[in-house]
Amino acid sequence: MEETIGQVLANLKVISKSSKTPQGQDQRQEKSSSNIRCTKAREEAIKACIENCPGPERCPSNGFILHDSGLENYGDVYSTCAYFQEYSDRMKKMETLRRIFPRGLWTRTLDSFLPHDKSTEKALELSGKYVEQRAWRTGASLVFLGGYGTGKTHLAAGILIEAARMGENVAFSTASSLRMGSFSQIDGAFMEMKGKDLLVIDDLSNETENRMTNHRIFELLNHRYEDERGTIITSNLGIEGFSETVGARIFDRLTERALIVELEGTQSYREKKRASYMGWTRV
Repeated sequence: MEETIGQVLANLKVISKSSKTPQGQDQRQEKSSSNIRCTKAREEAIKACIENCPGPERCPSNGFILHDSGLENYGDVYSTCAYFQEYSDRMKKMETLRRIFPRGLWTRTLDSFLPHDKSTEKALELSGKYVEQRAWRTGASLVFLGGYGTGKTHLAAGILIEAARMGENVAFSTASSLRMGSFSQIDGAFMEMKGKDLLVIDDLSNETENRMTNHRIFELLNHRYEDERGTIITSNLGIEGFSETVGARIFDRLTERALIVELEGTQSYREKKRASYMGWTRV
């Protein structure tokens, strides 16, 4: 009898184990099947979304794609659209750009630039190539030299706007602002600009010349040089005057990787633009 009871207990153990195993397998199979259904539903939803996409800026669901979860007791789920996420990131960087950009420069794109002579035509062409190749990523820089109103700032702003649209981390600063504020504020501004993908320093002239500013500008440009980050500088000076203002050390570093573009037109770019601004008088 004892052997019989023992055999029964042994059999019960086996039955107990075998009764759990199919249930566990069923659960795993059901989970696997649900994952497959969910993945398939997600892929179909994304495909349909791409085919009917009106563009991320007009997305009716703000980048969310609704699809079946694959579970009986669970409703639909959302997946995020990679295209919309990329667009959203670009818009956030554009918003940051608007905060640091003077309002008057928001519309100064490369498309709105109006060349008025061969030098400005060439400058626009080179600016387009700089953007197309994303040359700042290799440490290449640009220096725009020319008189007041020749379009230097417009070209620099246009490049910066295009870079921001591409999702690059950018910054804009006038040379005179680099010496404004307390020592800690100035130091903080320089530290922030060091790591930007692309930096514009506008209107660097002999008026901004002082020991501290020149030392910090050299430190900034040297850091960006070593880190292979592009910088765009505009100045109303000629090559000799520009070289004297920034100093031989900075100029030597700049000329190694920077293309110096001279805007030699005698007609002011602002005079050219005046016609479009004054169009209301001819109505």
